[in-house]
Amino acid sequence: MIMKRQLVLILLFLLGVFAAQADTKPSASDLVGRWNAVIEFGKFKFKLNLKIAEDGKRIKATMDMPDQGSKDMPLSALLFNYPDVRVEIDQFRTAFNGKLSEDRNAIDGELEEGPGGRPIDVVFRRNTEPEKPEPVKAYTFGAGEAQDIRGYWAGSVEGRPGMVMRMGLKIGKLPDGSFQALMDNFDQGATDVPATSVSYSDGAAKMEWELFRLVFESKLSADGKELAGTWKQGPKGTPVKFERLAKPATALPEGISFVPDKNSPEDIRGHWKGALDVQGNKLRLALKLGKLPDGSFAGTMASLDQGARDLPASSIGYTNPVVRMEWKGINGVYTGTVNQAGTEIDGTWQQGTPLPLRFQRVESAEAAAKP
Repeated sequence: MIMKRQLVLILLFLLGVFAAQADTKPSASDLVGRWNAVIEFGKFKFKLNLKIAEDGKRIKATMDMPDQGSKDMPLSALLFNYPDVRVEIDQFRTAFNGKLSEDRNAIDGELEEGPGGRPIDVVFRRNTEPEKPEPVKAYTFGAGEAQDIRGYWAGSVEGRPGMVMRMGLKIGKLPDGSFQALMDNFDQGATDVPATSVSYSDGAAKMEWELFRLVFESKLSADGKELAGTWKQGPKGTPVKFERLAKPATALPEGISFVPDKNSPEDIRGHWKGALDVQGNKLRLALKLGKLPDGSFAGTMASLDQGARDLPASSIGYTNPVVRMEWKGINGVYTGTVNQAGTEIDGTWQQGTPLPLRFQRVESAEAAAKP
């Protein structure tokens, strides 16, 4: 009798184990974490980082392309039906189709680049390493230290005739004596793009960004205030001069005011939100407009769904009620009319085919970023 009872208990226990195993089919929660991949285009490689988080009952996913200065790009969709995983990035007309491995540490599949594009083999691997803090970098000089290239720099590069790109460099010195450099290309919306390599010796510096086929070779001036040399992207070289700054270069000039006069509806300063419909895909835009002490206007636009932040306008002209803004770095022009209440700008975006675009005034940058 005792043996029968024990046998029944054992059977019940085993049934419980099998039931528990049956319930362990992977769910979307098993995708939560950091995933890293390397994409190869011929001789070039760049990183693609997928970040999947659980926000209450929702799964939230974003993507980074650190080699191109793009961060926190929201995904249009993340679909999971074990073992199949599909990631959609509508703003780039791109999708990834893969399969989750049995150990749940890899997603092996293909990246599709729109209709007619060639699929690219990609493997995302789970990153289980703890996030490491950035290495300590020195941007200023200690007492008695000799001048070198560390610090903050600003310059401009003529990418093509008539198109001047405002640039910034942040060069830090590591404890081992080596250097790291980050590039900002304000007019193309790229920030903190890491250099592949940096070398410095006897006043001569060389920085390289392999993905962009970009090399900057320069000499540090005797007073340490200038880096002058050749900016070479592909076969063409352009003379370039960077000047040392006391703090990082910014997309907009100092002294700009973004606070509108609430008693003047025609005052366009402040935050605005809009969305472009591009072949059925909605691209959210956030506009930030300001005024300088001389009465001229300046501002930035962020394409939130493409990970591009604070793209400064090359020029803004405003004669109430018509406003015209130009972004030469991306060949974009917006012309619109401000309504009498000062709450909307209705107009047209042109970057090739003209598209209707309406901006609505909002109270803050956070409000502009909301869907």
